[in-house]
Amino acid sequence: MVAPVTGPPPEVRPWAVVVAWRADASTGSSLDHLLGVAPGVAVALVDNESRPAGLAAALAGRATVTALPQGENRGFAGGANAGLEHAFGAGATHVLLLNDDVRPEPGCVEALVAAAGDDGAAAPLIDAPGGEAFAGGRIDWTRGLAGHHAGALDYLTGAALCISRSAWSRVGRFDEGCFLYYEDVDWCVRARDRGVPLRLAEAHAHHAAGSSTGGAAGPTWGYYDTRNHLRFLEARRGRVAARREAVRTLRDVARLRREGGPSAVTVAQLRGVLDWWRGRDGRGPYPPRAT
Repeated sequence: MVAPVTGPPPEVRPWAVVVAWRADASTGSSLDHLLGVAPGVAVALVDNESRPAGLAAALAGRATVTALPQGENRGFAGGANAGLEHAFGAGATHVLLLNDDVRPEPGCVEALVAAAGDDGAAAPLIDAPGGEAFAGGRIDWTRGLAGHHAGALDYLTGAALCISRSAWSRVGRFDEGCFLYYEDVDWCVRARDRGVPLRLAEAHAHHAAGSSTGGAAGPTWGYYDTRNHLRFLEARRGRVAARREAVRTLRDVARLRREGGPSAVTVAQLRGVLDWWRGRDGRGPYPPRAT
């Protein structure tokens, strides 16, 4: 007969990791909000392509925040890896990964930790402008396209993703070859492959979507979303399926150009297809490098 487990439950030690690009005073406002709604949570700020003046403005009066400046822009994937490795190395049991423009509501962090449990990962319901609100994620496996779909659990958004230590140990790092977009999709699919549960929490957050990338209609989105969905499809269904999707994407882009679609975005999409064909990954031509 197995003896019952006695003693107090293991201590929960949550961290929040905020990933920013060229942090500034507006990042500090987001940190203030996070510190206000989750005062017992350790917070780290990963600042991609960090600038001393901007980082100082972001941290002014916020001595409890751990700064993790990155000299280069490692993208969301690289910034997330830097922050998660630091937090778990410091003893975190759970880490909430956040875009710097996501603001959790009171109680959100606690609900996410509870939903993730000891073995999984969890995301909140996210209010956002346009079509960026999140209440679940679905993958079109024929085309390799991932999109928000209420109640679906093919993947969870990386904009606000709580990862347990066990899940991180089993799944590993985000794919830095993505740089930006689809790194969360890839990580969640690998998590599902390894039996890590993905859950939606009864928790809410607000997202000023795309504030650091020009939004989900700008050239940065156009390039990485195009390149990386082809990259994801190739990894999952092979080169032939990805080539078919690339041709379809080129036809869609040509139609948008004929209809007068934004030229900067369509050019970025064309570059995304070309760079996928060439096998280029990691940081691409967007956003522009610091001068």
